[in-house]
Amino acid sequence: MKNFLIIVSILFFCNLNYGQIAVIKDVDGFTNVRKLPKINSEVIYKLKDSEVFSYQENKTESDWITVYISKNKFQLECGEDDTFMGYIHKSRLCPIEDLTKYNGTEFSFEYKLKEFSLENKISDFDGKWLTKINGRRIYGTDGNIPKTEVVGIETSINGKSIEIPSILYEDIFECDNVFEINKNKNDYIVHQWNSDGAGGYLIVWVLGNEKLKQRLILIP
Repeated sequence: MKNFLIIVSILFFCNLNYGQIAVIKDVDGFTNVRKLPKINSEVIYKLKDSEVFSYQENKTESDWITVYISKNKFQLECGEDDTFMGYIHKSRLCPIEDLTKYNGTEFSFEYKLKEFSLENKISDFDGKWLTKINGRRIYGTDGNIPKTEVVGIETSINGKSIEIPSILYEDIFECDNVFEINKNKNDYIVHQWNSDGAGGYLIVWVLGNEKLKQRLILIP
């Protein structure tokens, strides 16, 4: 029964998070993010094509969507202080699931995985619970020792390899090579849910123009 409840929770959060991730749709290639849900409110940011963000529908201002934008394009940490809030008009919102699913051959993305080992790693424990590895927050477990680690990412566009620095995968665990890929104009958006049954997270990679453009991590 306990395992069943864990699976149900994972599926629930997975669906919730995927429904809360979006990009913009705007012929200008950008959308103004406003401080308040009003057309004459101050512009505090400009969301650009394929920039991924989380969002929430606004019950009191139905024409406006509340958006949460990462301050760091590669989400080196993930917490309340690392995002800021604003508003965009609902006509500019394009949820990830509304994008074209990619099934072509010109783009590839694959993790190089191995069994996790604490050897040669600096590990912080709070009692019996693992809290950090090499001074970094851990994504994919809730205090347990990970089972799987990422030791590399192989990705390419039109045969040209794109380098992903190790700092961007040393903190993610319990990954596999089952993910969805969507295409937005000339950009590829790779997204998946990872978890050991607890400590789940959604990770999104945005690649295009022969480079990595963004890494976003979302925790329920």
